[in-house]
Amino acid sequence: MKVFLLPLFMFLFLVLESVAVELIPQTWWLSNLYYIPHWTLILAALMVVFYDQEHSYVGLLNGIVFAFIIDLAYTNVLGVYLLGYGIALYLIHVLKRFFHRNMLVMLLFIVIALVSADFIIYGLYLVIGQISLDLNDYLLSRLIPTVMINILFLLLIYPIFAKRFSKWKQEIENMK
Repeated sequence: MKVFLLPLFMFLFLVLESVAVELIPQTWWLSNLYYIPHWTLILAALMVVFYDQEHSYVGLLNGIVFAFIIDLAYTNVLGVYLLGYGIALYLIHVLKRFFHRNMLVMLLFIVIALVSADFIIYGLYLVIGQISLDLNDYLLSRLIPTVMINILFLLLIYPIFAKRFSKWKQEIENMK
């Protein structure tokens, strides 16, 4: 039953992601600061760290599937978010073997995932000519606000989902 709750949470955060864009304060638009909520990436990263076992890829698969849905719904080019999220989540899956699972490590993982995914998305859009934003403008007006707002979101959901995913993982291990 819990296997069905994971995609349900991902879908809920996908919908909330699109609503969050509409809630941007008007002063941010006037100051040319833009943020992109990557809440599905954050939830998938929490799944990778706290739910997945060494041989399972539930968080990675959920992240890839919902990244493809983001590509279908919100972008003109298929596969950009899929590639960015896929590489970022796989990087977290590899790195989690070397670190303890706590809040500071999760914060580091999220920053790594956000920066790598966003750079991949920016790079692909730049290469195919969808955007013409230079690197300095991208860093100052998009990447830094995106990382900051998504870290704030992580701080809000971490206590809830880290415990829940760890508990579900423990239940699966006890069933074996």
